[in-house]
Amino acid sequence: MREKDDAGRWVDGRTQLVGLIGYGIDYTLSPAMHNAAFRARGMNWIYVPLRVPPGELTDAVKGLRAMGFRGANVTVPHKLEAARLADELRGDASLLGAVNNLLVEGERLLGYNTDAEGFQSFMEEEGIEAEGQPVLIVGAGGAARAVALAVARKGASHIFIVNRTEERAREAAGLLKRGITSTEIRVERPGREAGEILRRSRLVVNCTPVDAFDEGMLPHPLDGLREGGWAVDLKYGPRESPLLRQAAGWGARIADGSGMLIHQAAASFRVWTGEEPPLAEMRDAYLRALEGNVEDKAGKDAEA
Repeated sequence: MREKDDAGRWVDGRTQLVGLIGYGIDYTLSPAMHNAAFRARGMNWIYVPLRVPPGELTDAVKGLRAMGFRGANVTVPHKLEAARLADELRGDASLLGAVNNLLVEGERLLGYNTDAEGFQSFMEEEGIEAEGQPVLIVGAGGAARAVALAVARKGASHIFIVNRTEERAREAAGLLKRGITSTEIRVERPGREAGEILRRSRLVVNCTPVDAFDEGMLPHPLDGLREGGWAVDLKYGPRESPLLRQAAGWGARIADGSGMLIHQAAASFRVWTGEEPPLAEMRDAYLRALEGNVEDKAGKDAEA
């Protein structure tokens, strides 16, 4: 028997499964993008959210193989642990020690990281220049490591890492230094010292899911980013983050994480399917889903 999914596609015993492993992913837009890509390519595939609490990733990964999944994206808080669970790390994943994409090949689980490629493609699309420039990165997790790799490949002169936990920042810097030789990588203290670094930077990227001001990682008010520089916050959604609002007020150009999200999704599609992704359809689906999320949240707020 065949049934239709919400998009009107047939789902049957031959439907290939992929998904997103994460926690706190109620408003993820990844299913909308990937399922639009499968429709555009006429593929009998479907992408589903997989809510996995902290501490349960090992069992979840075993389940991918058992249930016939082709693979899965991985998001917070599981990217670093996923790297330890993969049978083999390929490409950027081996350098970053973080996995955002799993591929099931028979009995083996291969770990990839498409975040660096996604951020680099986003920079090229937006015209963000890093060559010969210092870059300030807030955070030290998987996304921060990927952004550091991307800006190093774009020729950044220095990368300064600021994190709430200095030990984790030094761990990330040490890992990156093994594969990045053309860019100096340093760990800086949060707050005022980060503000001094900001005055020399053309690009600041918040790679954490929190407000960098409330957490004390950036000085408040923001008064250092050079006019004409860029502020990027990897959080995405309809509302500008405090970092982006303040940076715009100082004359900086701003962007959220939607560009990186779309491009890393496109790279993940390529890993799983071996085909080129339909980027325009994925972007359109993202924008439609974002609008739907805004309307849905507004409805819930009105009911509260």
